[in-house]
Amino acid sequence: MYKLGTDYGGWIIPNNILLNQNSIIYGGGVGEDISFDLLLQDKYDCTIILIDPTKRALTHYQEIQDYYSHKYRDGCNNSNNNLENMKTESSHSFSGDIQKDYLPIINSLNPNFAKFKYYNMGLWNCQTELKFYHQTNPKYVSQSFINNMFGSEYNIVKTTTIKDIMAENEHNRIDLLKLDIEGAEIEVLNNMLDDRIFPKYLCVEFDLYLKQKDTQNKTQNVVDRLLSNNYKCLVNDNLNITFEYTL
Repeated sequence: MYKLGTDYGGWIIPNNILLNQNSIIYGGGVGEDISFDLLLQDKYDCTIILIDPTKRALTHYQEIQDYYSHKYRDGCNNSNNNLENMKTESSHSFSGDIQKDYLPIINSLNPNFAKFKYYNMGLWNCQTELKFYHQTNPKYVSQSFINNMFGSEYNIVKTTTIKDIMAENEHNRIDLLKLDIEGAEIEVLNNMLDDRIFPKYLCVEFDLYLKQKDTQNKTQNVVDRLLSNNYKCLVNDNLNITFEYTL
């Protein structure tokens, strides 16, 4: 097992993870750190579906595309090897709250953005429109569909489901599903299991419990349900849990 990505945005996965150029990765929750997704794409040449309705997340994704476009168009590989140059470039290229280890980790990659697709929508258990609550501290990018998770201010966003995205893209499987969606993971996982969708690997941050908003034991219930549906817990890193489907 090893951690792939930054300290903030990385996930622990098996050394012998079964991924290749035909693999399909879904990432719910983008924020301002897609080091995990970029590293997976660069290493395995897999398809990456990113899902996040947050305005700053979409901005960051666009800035990441611009970063690599300029990096390889201008032939600046050599200058970027200097850490000080990377720090300077980071401050000029990215408008968000970028982690210090982000650029050193993603700098040498050459991701294929033809194999990325971005959904500017939220993951939920149905197609609808929901209140998307903001953080009280504007520095933080994350938002939530869960009332009382953060502040009281919100905007309205459209939601979709894993099943609907799979149907639109004609995907008959998901090889890895990552969920960091600020409490919505409970609804999404239950809906996924209801639809009999079983990704080979799951990387889930259980925010409802971490943020002490789980008053009805929903987190334990959905974990029990995953385990009863042939998922094995590979690692639990402070409720950032990696599962493998073993059937």
